[in-house]
Amino acid sequence: MLTFALDTSTASPSLALVRDESPIAELWLSPEPGSGRRVLEAAHGLLVCVGLAARDIDEIVVGVGPGGFTGLRIGLATALGLGQALRVPVTGASSLEALALGIAGVAPEGALVAPVQDARRREIFAAVYRVEAAGVNEILAPVALAASDLAERLVAMDEPVWVAGEGVAATAGALEVPGVTTLAPGSPVHRLAAAALVRRVRGGGGIAARPVYARLPDAEVNRLRALEAAG
Repeated sequence: MLTFALDTSTASPSLALVRDESPIAELWLSPEPGSGRRVLEAAHGLLVCVGLAARDIDEIVVGVGPGGFTGLRIGLATALGLGQALRVPVTGASSLEALALGIAGVAPEGALVAPVQDARRREIFAAVYRVEAAGVNEILAPVALAASDLAERLVAMDEPVWVAGEGVAATAGALEVPGVTTLAPGSPVHRLAAAALVRRVRGGGGIAARPVYARLPDAEVNRLRALEAAG
């Protein structure tokens, strides 16, 4: 079975082709404005590189976030549109869970891992999972919060926590607290791999292909502020 997986919840969209359980091609787009809009073009290039065509895809797995409104909508629209055109099933998977699987690969079994992504507005998207033999188990559901608030929650857990993700740079050192190990810059586990989404689905973590924002979109926040200002 050939699975096409994609995630556009971060500044660096990730794509992968997975044959049964094994990734056969992976690609990350550069973190620049509009990168999410190049997903279909990148998917075509990925298929060409391994000598396959879109008609060879048997299923699609897409990251549902949490993440930015625009990025998530692009990824989900791409996945659902392609799934409809090819008449193949589309399954969602948590983007933070996929990132947690990568961290679990370098953390000891039983440890806590906390994937973090930049949510902007001086916040990060984060969650906490326990590493188990079969994968990861959710301890703290995905949430958008200030890095200092996450640090307080991690310290309160009173056990070692391994932290990684593109959002680490946005924490400005706030997670440098006792018991928390932030993985070294440049480590590949900071980067969400679309192939990990497939691993999560295979492990029973598949969910509906609907966006998980973890907070209100910017447009809704601005609308509510305008209503409040108008009395």
